[in-house]
Amino acid sequence: MNKPTLAERVRASHPVTCPRVEVHIHPSRSKYDRFWILEIDRCPHCEKPHSHGGGSLDHPPALGHRLSHCVTRRPLDYALVSSIEEGSAT
Repeated sequence: MNKPTLAERVRASHPVTCPRVEVHIHPSRSKYDRFWILEIDRCPHCEKPHSHGGGSLDHPPALGHRLSHCVTRRPLDYALVSSIEEGSAT
């Protein structure tokens, strides 16, 4: 059994209380880069689309807590969740 990473331990001990936002997950379109792109259609703070990197294609997409890309005086956050229900991915 693998030991949980620091990030996994922090997430488990601090439940997400910020807005949850569904993302569309797809691989990068560049032949040189191999990473996940996580896109949201509508930010809960500014209502504009945003995208985030999701880590290497060698691993599952890194979802979870993120700071929005909104231009505000203070950082706003949300939690990225998959738009695909568990078990329905092929």
